[in-house]
Amino acid sequence: MTMLSSSRITLFKKSAGRNDEFERYLMSSETHMSGIINLDSTRAYVMTLPLSFFVSVKSAVKCADQNVAVGQRPRGKADAMPYESFRIINVHHRGSNAHSLVLIKSRAIKTNPHHIAIFESNGRNGFCSIRILDDHCSRKTQSIQIKNVTKAYTSISPEFNINYGSDANNPGYCGIYSIICIVAFRHYRSKTGARWLANWTKLLMHMSHCIDRNAGCLGVELAARVQEIIASNACSCAERKIIAAIRACR
Repeated sequence: MTMLSSSRITLFKKSAGRNDEFERYLMSSETHMSGIINLDSTRAYVMTLPLSFFVSVKSAVKCADQNVAVGQRPRGKADAMPYESFRIINVHHRGSNAHSLVLIKSRAIKTNPHHIAIFESNGRNGFCSIRILDDHCSRKTQSIQIKNVTKAYTSISPEFNINYGSDANNPGYCGIYSIICIVAFRHYRSKTGARWLANWTKLLMHMSHCIDRNAGCLGVELAARVQEIIASNACSCAERKIIAAIRACR
């Protein structure tokens, strides 16, 4: 059973270093390790990014309204990622506040041609902290037609926010949600390969069930349990126990 919510703030503050250590363990355990993506969002809560930030345009065709070849743009953050891999995104807000996201590249992701998606615990609607605009050159018109493609690139996120609840119940679990996403992805990937997404979708549905606005949802309860596990176990042992906690959600 999860500890009393009044104790969650204390444990969360004490465990910042352990959480960072566990994230490093998860990344270092990958055969193709990629660094954390750091984003500066100190000027606005919602960060707007071009699609080319994640995936560079591979075509060398010049757009009608550009003077340089599209193919000369810098490489995107997902270009070098192999399929069935992840990267952590840390978004830095004002006042030393931060928000955590996860970028996954997988053949299971079919909502966009690049097979990438971001996990955002705040959901795809209302509280989404990131906006992605397609700045790729259209092959048909050979021009850039900017449009909001955020939903197509956040398809592994819950539809609505699961990162809510009072401070006593949810002292800031966005990073723990990202850890849940990564551990679940690694576990399901090891069992089903590129078919991991079906199991992840079921887990998201479970976590989305609301208890009440104060207590949050079942995802908050799982996040509190995961925080306890990370705080009191070595990394390899912690991952096994988190997997057991995730499996118990079915």
